[in-house]
Amino acid sequence: MKKIIDRVIFYFFCILSILGFLFSIAGYFKYEQYSLEITSSFRLQYLLISLCTFFLWLLARRYYWLLLSLSTIAINLAFIIPWYIPPQQQITDTKYEPVRILAFNVLQDNKHYQDTIKLVKNRSVDIAAFLEAKPPWNTELLALKDTLPYHFSAEKLQIEIYSRFPLNNPTIQLYGDYRGLVASQVTVGQSNFLFVANHTYSPLSLENAGWQIRNEQLQGIGNQFQELNQPVIIGGDFNVTMWSYYYRSMMANSDLQNARKGFGVLPTFSKPFPQIPWLSIPIDHFLVSKDISVTNMETECNIGSDHLPILMDALIPNQ
Repeated sequence: MKKIIDRVIFYFFCILSILGFLFSIAGYFKYEQYSLEITSSFRLQYLLISLCTFFLWLLARRYYWLLLSLSTIAINLAFIIPWYIPPQQQITDTKYEPVRILAFNVLQDNKHYQDTIKLVKNRSVDIAAFLEAKPPWNTELLALKDTLPYHFSAEKLQIEIYSRFPLNNPTIQLYGDYRGLVASQVTVGQSNFLFVANHTYSPLSLENAGWQIRNEQLQGIGNQFQELNQPVIIGGDFNVTMWSYYYRSMMANSDLQNARKGFGVLPTFSKPFPQIPWLSIPIDHFLVSKDISVTNMETECNIGSDHLPILMDALIPNQ
């Protein structure tokens, strides 16, 4: 009986090692359906699995399998390590205005209104963008107006924006029936920038149509910000990780960079445990133009949503 159990365990880890390697390779390519593209989302999980199989094969002295696990580790570290390498310092003088921005997909059925308001106030947030903020979120969040008096509501998109600074000429760009982005000019001291709150469809929504519309929106963002005439910050739920072909294509077409560069992978989403990094994936992002210096980016604690709030400190150049 023990031999049978040992054999079953052996084959299980063989299959695990093979699948981890194949999925790690598969995640790099472009696909025409989400069921294949999703293989790009789990780099952290592939790394964890391959580390476990590596030590098992090392103890068992199964060196061919050890090499396979080591290859999987190397592939995924190549995608993960760069996010922990700080970018080159861009500050050349002191003519910058600081701003702290929070983006949070609150989850429409979440009831933690007061905890969310408390987080924004305790962290002295200057601009807060809330996604999936359907009623009664839109009325509960009005309590923020004593500290963030400028407010814009995009009810169709379920996006609420609160700001310490004026939100000038806000516009809505719709993708599909109820997802898209809200763009507004913001003035901070001697600086002006474009702030964009973004929310794409989940790839699993609308019977695969959500995946197609998400890709159209990502492509639109890439094309729209190819040539930037002013500083830009885009924050929100992109429903895509940094390792997807469609994310990479968006960034290659734009003049933007991900604010988490140098601060780590920062996973934000998982059902039901977004607070556990090894079970989560990074689909919430801040994208900034290259003239903006990011001094900090982090995730906040879980407050009832399947997403973690993301917080960014940035320096906007004076004009």
